[in-house]
Amino acid sequence: MFKKKPTIKNLSPLRSSDRRKLADQIISDYRIAIPSTPGEASDVTPTNPAQPTLTSIRNALLPENCLSARFTTTAGPDLREVQGTVYVGTHSDGDERVLWFKIDQGPGAEKRLYPTVYMLWHNANIVPLLHTPEFVMGKLRSGADLMTPGLANEPPFDERAVKGAVVAVASLDRVAVPLFVGVCEIDVSALGEVQGTKGHAVRGIHWEGDELWAWSPSSRPGVPAPEYLEGWDEVEEEREAGIEEKVQGLELEDKDGQEVEADAAEPAHEAAEEPIAEKEPTTKEIDDAFEKAFLYSLYKLKQDNPSTPNHGLSLPISPSAFMANMITPYLPVYTAQQAQYYQIKKTSWKNVKKFL
Repeated sequence: MFKKKPTIKNLSPLRSSDRRKLADQIISDYRIAIPSTPGEASDVTPTNPAQPTLTSIRNALLPENCLSARFTTTAGPDLREVQGTVYVGTHSDGDERVLWFKIDQGPGAEKRLYPTVYMLWHNANIVPLLHTPEFVMGKLRSGADLMTPGLANEPPFDERAVKGAVVAVASLDRVAVPLFVGVCEIDVSALGEVQGTKGHAVRGIHWEGDELWAWSPSSRPGVPAPEYLEGWDEVEEEREAGIEEKVQGLELEDKDGQEVEADAAEPAHEAAEEPIAEKEPTTKEIDDAFEKAFLYSLYKLKQDNPSTPNHGLSLPISPSAFMANMITPYLPVYTAQQAQYYQIKKTSWKNVKKFL
């Protein structure tokens, strides 16, 4: 959404009553646990290491110095105007950055507040965290949506990752660092498997490296993501511990119904099978994949924008925008090795201009 630099108007301070109201809305929308007594733990990891209270959670979500401003930008291939509100604040160890934004008019308009990566880097577990390989994360940084086959780590996924839920995505290279924020297009939590699936899983709305990440009132450059964050990895560890507990609770039975000790059970395979190297596709197969990706992108534009001129396709289109928006997201790439095969230079056209 913020591939183009937004126009942000003059910032104004939030009244204390408005700040509390917005913080309470966030707590409600994202189902953030509030301790009933001062000693209880909370799902939120605030900047202040003291025991969380309602006040400290509010301050972690919307700092006392929070400002707001109206913004405008454009989104989608047809460059439709988007209007909304940004909420700018400062955490204890940084400068002023956009922490939340709300879309009031245009595609995706609703009353919900969306967190930026700066907010997620200071508040762990306020949204579900999904994972994807680093080469897929590179596509997300170019504005692509996360396709279902791009989901890493086997199910079960976070039960909060239902259709319409706001989620964050991290790279497998840095599993505890959210880099991408989006909205689930499907019920990810209900997926039983990922391989062989198709379609969009998460629609991207903001990511590290976009123009919202790069903006600051003082015109300072965007802050790179940290290498590690406490809190987010604990969520993944709890998920893995739950799976391990379920596996350990399974009992093996023989065909007569008698329990069998796990140690006595014969292994299904004497040794793990050697991974099969993926066969490199032929030039014709790569050409076919590019043509099918192009045709599917046209079909999707027509389906998503039935009454818009050119079905939302802005012409002329640059080669880089053509590849990023109409080809790359729909190529059959599920592994890093496949990503090396399906490149324009390996087609018979060799470059985008000839392909067009």
